[in-house]
Amino acid sequence: MNVRQGGVLSPYLFAVYIGNVFECVSDSGLARTIKRYCMSIFMYADDIILLTPVVSALQRLLHACEDQLNWLDMSINVNKSACIRIGSRYKEICYNLVTIDEREI
Repeated sequence: MNVRQGGVLSPYLFAVYIGNVFECVSDSGLARTIKRYCMSIFMYADDIILLTPVVSALQRLLHACEDQLNWLDMSINVNKSACIRIGSRYKEICYNLVTIDEREI
C-alpha cells in the first residue's frame, strides 16, 4: 500500500507504524513520567526528542530507541541529529552519544 507524502492519511499511518518506539521508551525503565505520562520522548511527524536528566541514561535510551527503529527497518540520521545539555552545567564537557553501530552524534 502506498500513501503519498503529505496525504491526509500519512500522519495517522506513520503514528501507527512508529508507535512501538514510543512504547519501548516509556516501558524501558529509563523514562521519566509526570502523572503517568511519559516525558522522556516527544514525537512529531518524523522527529523524535529524547529527554533524560543524566547523559548516561540518554545513551541507553538512544540504544533502546534504535533497537526498535532497526526492527522497523529505519535508522537515525546522525548528520541531522544533535544533543544539547540544558541547566547550570550546560557548558560542562560530556561524552558524545554514539549509535549502536558506533556513529557519533
